[in-house]
Amino acid sequence: MIPNLDLILVAFLHGSFIACVLLVVISVILIGLLFSFSLTLFSIVIIDLYDVFSMCSMHYVTLKANLELGLVLILYMVMQHAVSLVLAWKPSVLNNIFQSNKKARHVMKHVDA
Repeated sequence: MIPNLDLILVAFLHGSFIACVLLVVISVILIGLLFSFSLTLFSIVIIDLYDVFSMCSMHYVTLKANLELGLVLILYMVMQHAVSLVLAWKPSVLNNIFQSNKKARHVMKHVDA
């Protein structure tokens, strides 16, 4: 049998315990650093977004007015084309109605006769 095997085993277990404790401490430190880095980065992003939105808010009123004017102009162009289309189709539609009335009278004359 190996002399002092129990002392070697106790020393190995003691070293393993110390290594495990050190790994846990290092893991906690790294997680804390990661959390603080994430919190700092999130704070910087929030502050930068606040600055960007405050600069953009000055231009928001002008942008809103420009978009509203653009939508009104698009609506005007669509209505202009729609009115011209309706006016162009009106004689054709009236002619079709007149022709169908004429055919209906002709059919009614045949039915009455």
